[in-house]
Amino acid sequence: MAVRRAHPSFSPTSRRHRDAGVCRPATRARHSRAPVAQAVLWVSMSAMAWALPVFSQAQSTQAAAAESRHRFDIPSGSLDQALGRFGRQSGESISVNAALTSGLTSPGLRGDYTAGDALRRLLSGTGLQAVRDNNGEYTLRPMPVSKVNGNVATLPAVTVLGTAESEAERLNPPMSVGSKMPLTQREIPSSVSVITQQQIQAQNATSVDDVLRYAPGVAVALANPNATSYLVRGFPITAFQLDGVPTTIPQSGSAMVADDIAMFDRVEVLRGPAGLFNGFGGDGGAINLVRKRAPSTFQASADVSVGTYADHRGQIDVGGPLNDAGTLRGRLVAMQHDQHLMQEGSWQRDQQLYGTLEADLTPTTTARIGMSYSKQSGHIMYGLPTYEDYSIVAAPRDQYIGADWDHLSAEKTNIFAGIEQKLSGGWVAKLAYNHVQSSQHFMNGVPGSYVDPVTYDGNPYSYNYKDQNTQDAVDAYASGPFMLFGRKHQLTIGANYLHQSDRSTQYFINPASGLDMWGDFFTSIFDTSVYSNDFAGGPQNDFRTVTNQYGVYGNARFNILDPLTLIVGGRATWWDNTLTPNADPYYNQFGETYSHDRAGPKITPLVGLVYDINNIYSAYASYTSIYKPQTSFFSYDGQMIKPVTGKQYEIGLKGEYFGGKLNTSVALFQIDESNRAFSDPGHQGFYIAQGRARSRGVELTASGEVLPGLTVSTGYTYVALRSLDQSVTSSTPFSFTPKHQFKLWANYQLPGQLHNWNVGGAVYATSSTYFSNGAGDTVAPGYATVDATVGYQFSKRLSASVSVTNLLDRKYFATVAGAAGNYYGNPAKVLLALHYKM
Repeated sequence: MAVRRAHPSFSPTSRRHRDAGVCRPATRARHSRAPVAQAVLWVSMSAMAWALPVFSQAQSTQAAAAESRHRFDIPSGSLDQALGRFGRQSGESISVNAALTSGLTSPGLRGDYTAGDALRRLLSGTGLQAVRDNNGEYTLRPMPVSKVNGNVATLPAVTVLGTAESEAERLNPPMSVGSKMPLTQREIPSSVSVITQQQIQAQNATSVDDVLRYAPGVAVALANPNATSYLVRGFPITAFQLDGVPTTIPQSGSAMVADDIAMFDRVEVLRGPAGLFNGFGGDGGAINLVRKRAPSTFQASADVSVGTYADHRGQIDVGGPLNDAGTLRGRLVAMQHDQHLMQEGSWQRDQQLYGTLEADLTPTTTARIGMSYSKQSGHIMYGLPTYEDYSIVAAPRDQYIGADWDHLSAEKTNIFAGIEQKLSGGWVAKLAYNHVQSSQHFMNGVPGSYVDPVTYDGNPYSYNYKDQNTQDAVDAYASGPFMLFGRKHQLTIGANYLHQSDRSTQYFINPASGLDMWGDFFTSIFDTSVYSNDFAGGPQNDFRTVTNQYGVYGNARFNILDPLTLIVGGRATWWDNTLTPNADPYYNQFGETYSHDRAGPKITPLVGLVYDINNIYSAYASYTSIYKPQTSFFSYDGQMIKPVTGKQYEIGLKGEYFGGKLNTSVALFQIDESNRAFSDPGHQGFYIAQGRARSRGVELTASGEVLPGLTVSTGYTYVALRSLDQSVTSSTPFSFTPKHQFKLWANYQLPGQLHNWNVGGAVYATSSTYFSNGAGDTVAPGYATVDATVGYQFSKRLSASVSVTNLLDRKYFATVAGAAGNYYGNPAKVLLALHYKM
């Protein structure tokens, strides 16, 4: 058996990425930059300490006013929804008597107003008025409607105490991942979920991986020690958004370096093909990371946590108005997280800075700019190898296998800007720009190939990978209502552009043959002395890839009947990709040749129907298509293989209970794909576009408040995957995909005298997952884990919680990847967290 042919880390990707599929590294960052990053972090914290009294002074100035002004953005529509948004945006305590407001509409409101002025405008034409008492509570009263015997007859007064709709939007906020304009889950003809800031804090989640672990239907799998793949319905998610602006993974892979969650307010997930607003890709779905906004009123918080495995994390978040009028607002977030990992001697450090400014240039124009910087570094073990029978090596969880000099680092700088213009007739136009510059550097000694079960001999090699990636994205669109055949409809039209430049360099050393990377050399995988980090004269693979993607899109929501909405959308996309390898053969180990590929215009349609059965239930059906170039897979003749094409059919039923506090859904889906990359049986390391696959399944989800004080997020997913190409035996189309997956997270605020206490827990259960190289399967058995949390509110400002993950200390494999790259899930961990807010 030739060792390189057996190593699965060489088969899932292109010949120039023979190791990048599984050994896809952490991002490039020289160790000498660590002091600089720390200095930047401490300078920013000092800046925040200076900014805090500035914000406080602005807050005090506002509080001195008889009634402060707030920035409102409330569209016309249902009066209940308008009052709900008023309560959320103003912070006023207000509730709605459904019998009094049922069927009424509001003209909406945009701009800066006092709470009283805002209510008067929102209630215009409704026959209602709001009166504020000495306690600051509003009373909603009908206007005089008639006179009886000379006296004015009025309906009984309704005292307003708290807004059900505002609470509903906090629990299940409108989402933009399935539409450019915020929509409720019932309005979107697809399966969607949102993980709110409340849930993120209650779970003590610290990374995007932590958040998505409990997102319904999402499988989270490590692709290398510091990059993660997310799979939905059996297919990878390659469509990502930052505040709705499409971005991509360096080198068009399927794994991303997971950011800390500090700078994000919430995470939105669309399950199923998502090409309408994202362009090519997105066959598994889309993830929208929504950044924190600059608030209209002063707020500041500090979080500190300590836990087992020397886990220490600190975060500061401060923001508010920067002038008396509140037309200029800012926010600053800083975070540092240091921790040891489960293997002896391993560690990781994460740092993040984020700042944003927003300005109301005119009453109808708002501009926003911001910047973030994140850095990750660590001594992290590459995954376990497998025995010759494809079972995973039975090593203890705390044993480190690899080189003493293993190191990875990742840096990312993001600069963004946007402007929003409110137009007449309820229309709004937005222009957004996003610049991302990232680097990766990954060095490790890999216990490659399969391992002898008696001697533990494997084929080790040393690997050094560097990648520099730059992305520039622009997205512009306009959205608003229009009249047709006497009915009001909604239209969104837009265009976006994405440019990506990627430079990758790989170095390989096999200790048996000097600088030859493929020499057959076997020794114990526990012998760390065989690895070498002297890559200076070793063989290299050096190349640059430049990709451009242009697209125009449109989406119309036709109000066919009062309960029936037809959604019709489409996108035309143009794409080009240029690969430029190093001209020196010494630096072109895989024999790459210059190539330039282009496609377009390619049309990806979307058709959906939403039928409101009643005030609670909506039924929907949708169809969408898939078109995804395969830039990492090449045939033996040097040509990029044909793109993946496909389609999805989905039907479902969504429910909205308790005024929107609880949302539920059930969905049935089928996805068919063609031209999937299969390993060429006659030419190792090359591919053919011959694969066809089908995914069928059902999803059930629920999120929100099921009982007073009891908040849940839960989902069950069943996915039946099968290849439609029985004649092709060498493939890995369904690795990491469980057939059954159940997730439940719950948090309960105790009632009565115990109201300062909250208890929570989570259950994660999954069936087995596997990785196939065509000759055999590496299988990870199914497992279930339990998490628990107890919290206490000492005062309005200070709270604490103790959380335990993997409470039963279940030993399981979270990721399987064949001959190497198999990862244990985390052992039991305890974390004490303190949260203070001003």
